[in-house]
Amino acid sequence: MQLRLVSNAFLIKTILFVYTWKAVSDALQLPGDIQKCYFGDDKCIAESTNQYLRKYGKGNIDLGLPPFDNLPIDDITLINSPGPLWISYKLKNQRLKGFENATITGITGFNRQPEMNKMIIELKIPSLVCHGDYELRGRGVILYTNSSGSTKSDLQNVRLKLNIKNFIEYRKNRRYLKVYGVSTQIELDRWILTADNLFKENTDLTLLLNRVINENWIEFWNEIEATILPVYTKSILNIVNNIIYNIPYDELFLTH
Repeated sequence: MQLRLVSNAFLIKTILFVYTWKAVSDALQLPGDIQKCYFGDDKCIAESTNQYLRKYGKGNIDLGLPPFDNLPIDDITLINSPGPLWISYKLKNQRLKGFENATITGITGFNRQPEMNKMIIELKIPSLVCHGDYELRGRGVILYTNSSGSTKSDLQNVRLKLNIKNFIEYRKNRRYLKVYGVSTQIELDRWILTADNLFKENTDLTLLLNRVINENWIEFWNEIEATILPVYTKSILNIVNNIIYNIPYDELFLTH
């Protein structure tokens, strides 16, 4: 009886080990329904990446793939102008949506030795929307405000160019791609900003300010682009590293 119990325990441990190893092995591979390409085949890699976005843009729990459709964004201080005419405008609890609808239009640098090349990704996004909360503090000659509420920022028909800095790190004799920096260039056709409750006692003034911003969106966007873009880029960097951290770089490509 004791021998049978020992044998059963050994069998259970063996089964658990096999299933655990299989799960780990599966996690170290590109999903089987995504086309693999040869190193440096830019056209194929762009098509494969677009396949990935279409199939897994919203993530996949079973495969451990994080979603692209709801990215957390760090808090941002857009305006902090002290003095007699003082104003502070902060964005909090922001979530960025829309990357799941991105289309890769160009990609280079994914060669056998990626750290030796410029790695560039160009993409189009129909609408990049950021939802969250804001805090507005202001003091002027005849106007004072201390308000908070919800806000929505919609960047329409976005074209992004990502210049990626990377290196190869070795873990257990396998090569893994590590992205440590991204510089971003952006073009867009329209920016629409909506913020409620800007002036608690004056709904008309809230509507007026929203309208003024949206009618003159280019001037306002030019003022905040240098502040807001690095924060968006950081979220992109985090999601990319979450995906590639456990997948050996060579597993992403055909080798023969």
